[in-house]
Amino acid sequence: MSGSSSAEDARGRPPIEPGAGRRGSRSASVPARPEPAVVVDTSSPLPRAVGTPRETPGPRYERWWLSPREWIGPLAGLAAGSVLARLWLGELRHEATGIGVGGVLLLGAVLVFAVRLILRRWGKLRSIAAAVVPPPPPTEPPPPSRPTQLDQGVRDIRRTDRGFDPAKFAGYAGMMFRDVENARMARDAGRLRDRLTPAMYADLLAFCDGLRTTGRSLRLNDVEVTAETTEAWQDGNRDYLTAYVAGAMLSHTVEDATGEVVAGSRTKPTAVEAFLTFTRPAGLNFWMLSIIQGAHGLRGK
Repeated sequence: MSGSSSAEDARGRPPIEPGAGRRGSRSASVPARPEPAVVVDTSSPLPRAVGTPRETPGPRYERWWLSPREWIGPLAGLAAGSVLARLWLGELRHEATGIGVGGVLLLGAVLVFAVRLILRRWGKLRSIAAAVVPPPPPTEPPPPSRPTQLDQGVRDIRRTDRGFDPAKFAGYAGMMFRDVENARMARDAGRLRDRLTPAMYADLLAFCDGLRTTGRSLRLNDVEVTAETTEAWQDGNRDYLTAYVAGAMLSHTVEDATGEVVAGSRTKPTAVEAFLTFTRPAGLNFWMLSIIQGAHGLRGK
């Protein structure tokens, strides 16, 4: 192994950094897949909490008479009307009227009684219509979820890089996957030399040299993939992060001399499912691709 490293150094390649690793302490473990999303069924709305209205007797059970206490209002009105009628009739006693004193008093009493009864009925109707519906009981907030291994890893990385965002990094991982595929198609590993660890660069270089030696080329079209960060952790003074890349693309290998397809298909898309692991010295340093694992792509050891 040391001889291989020395040979690489002699050819101008960067030396392998001790402890860089492929996946650090997780090299022997299987990369984590994205957690399934929790689907909430909103087709059936939650039942509304409706209070029971106050019981009120129906109209046919209402009594039509007034209690003695309820007569106080009409009698007071009758007395007041009587006093007003006497004063009015005293001033106009010399004029002939078509209604006597008794008729005026009786008419006033009937009006007061009718108004009192109407107001009482109207108040009861309002109380029935405005039956109080108690608000639904307050719902307790769900208990806080326990942090996942990804959350704990991101927290550790943010100790030295406070602005680290795993969601934004997923976009970079997807872009890096496309760049690696384009480098394979161009048979040119040098374009990504500064963005790969030495071990990953050696893999890509060997792949490109193999295509060139066998007289074959890789063809790619319609690369449509998405990426999601699934793992983050620290090993000593190094950060590690794994992103899951999935999608499809048209990929096939052809013979340079004849153009014959020897692998893949010109028309049938190839499924993509790969795990890209990146590493860097802890802190505000540049992430470098360490390994690609999965059904498609470079399979590092």
